[in-house]
Amino acid sequence: MQLLQKPFCRSITLLSALLASSAALALSPVPATPAKGISPTFTTCQQRAQGAIVQAACISAETTRQDQRLNRVYRALQAKLDASGKAALTAAQRAWLQSRDRDAELETYVQDSTQAGNLQGSDAQMRRLSARADQLQQYLDLLE
Repeated sequence: MQLLQKPFCRSITLLSALLASSAALALSPVPATPAKGISPTFTTCQQRAQGAIVQAACISAETTRQDQRLNRVYRALQAKLDASGKAALTAAQRAWLQSRDRDAELETYVQDSTQAGNLQGSDAQMRRLSARADQLQQYLDLLE
């Protein structure tokens, strides 16, 4: 009887491990349609990343790049606007910041606090920065 139980236990253990790794892969951040401003460096980093720690580092570095890009585009747009336009831009940016923060709060409730959930939240935050920079760039392009 014990001889039958050992292979069965090993099979159950192997099956559990496969299911757990499949669930982790299913929950790992799958990039949405690439935003226009996402850097090729990020794409390459994510493709080469083997593990959550490296993925998190890729996301963190891209978040910094996107934040810098957003600030750069915001300043360039602001420089093209008159006083009324600057006031409208400032009000719109403040509203966007509030919306971004509320979305992040909601995500903490919707997603679990696992490593995969945290990665998804960080990825979403980075993509929101990129999308906002893309939007402001479109406004800037209209003025040039």
